[in-house]
Formats: sequence, structure tokens, C-alpha cells
Amino acid sequence: MLSTCRTRPTHVLGRHLRRALGAERNELARPTDRARSRALLFAALAVGLAALLGAASAWADFDSAQRRAAAAAPHLHRADAVLLTPPLVATDANSGTAVRYEATVAWTYPPERHHTGSVEVPQYASSGSIVRVWTGDTGQLSAAPPRTTRLLLDAMYFGLLVAGCLFVIVASGLGLRLGRLNRRADTVWQCSWAEVEPVWTGRVSRRHGNDDSRRG
Repeated sequence: MLSTCRTRPTHVLGRHLRRALGAERNELARPTDRARSRALLFAALAVGLAALLGAASAWADFDSAQRRAAAAAPHLHRADAVLLTPPLVATDANSGTAVRYEATVAWTYPPERHHTGSVEVPQYASSGSIVRVWTGDTGQLSAAPPRTTRLLLDAMYFGLLVAGCLFVIVASGLGLRLGRLNRRADTVWQCSWAEVEPVWTGRVSRRHGNDDSRRG
């Protein structure tokens, strides 16, 4: 039973491949069935390509982000800043909840060039305490260099977004194609049934019998 379950996807793939190529030994297979198998195989191939494109996009985004971070690293510097005011809570404008604590600090970078500014600090920091800040070459405050894990997560999200968009396109195209094939199959079936139904139900023989009795 386990071996049957494991080989089932391969068996289904092989059956659709044979049907798409017209090599299936099944007299009941219709042209729409072969077209449906071709559509499913094309969609499976497209999904695989979408996954590869998503992975390639993620890697390209990560590599680009690493290059930007490496180029910016020589221009980022750490400096000791002194708290001039107690921390003040900064609230979210929509929810009104505390999101961070900020304080005015003073630092020196480059040497003999003094700066002041507002930075995020720990909640229980006190005036006169020291915090570390990141600055650029001119001494102005700058964002901290991104961590590698953050770059990886951002790249993964980007790759998933690319792959997800492609998956949606493939699924939409497959749905449209299968819908058309189903409507075509229904039309063919109705036309065939219109020809077979009188013979199947005996209406043709009864009609001929009635015509013969009338002639008699």
C-alpha cells in the first residue's frame, strides 16, 4: 500500500504525458481529454519555472542588498552619545499605544564637531547616561547597518512575492483553459447524445414501427 501511494504521483504524471502525446491506449480518450492533459502538464511546468524565478529573484535581491550594505559600511561610524533629556514615549498615531522611547542626545563626530538629535533609547535610560549611535561621515545620525538575517528575510519575502504572483497567473490561465475545455466537452457530448439517444432509448424503432403500422 505504501509503495502504491508513493508511486501514484509518478503514475498520474506518466498517464497525462502519454495522453498529451497521443500514446495512451484508451479508445475512450477524447481530443478534449488530450488537450486537458497538455494544459495540466504546461501548468505544472509553469509552476516549476515560477518557483525557480522566485528563488532566483530572492537570491538576486539578497546579493544586491549585500552589495549596498558593503558599499555603505565604510561610511558608517559608531559614536558615544550623552542623554540630555529623560526618555519620552512616542505613541502610535492610530492606536495611541507606546511604540518606542526617544530622548535628545549629544555626540561628537568627527572630532571637535558636536551634534544633537533625537534617538530611540531604552525605557529606563536616565539623563547623563551613554548610548551608542550610528553616524555618517559628516556626523549626522544614520540607520544601523542591516543584519544578514534581515537581508535574508527581506529577500525571501521578495522571492515569495514574485513566485506567488506567477502562481496566481498560472492558476488563472489554467482555470480559464480548463473551463473552455469543459464547455467544449459538454457541447460535443450533447451533440453526440442527440444522435445516440433516439437509438439508445428505442425511439427510432418505435417511430419506424408506428410508421409501418400506419402504412398497413
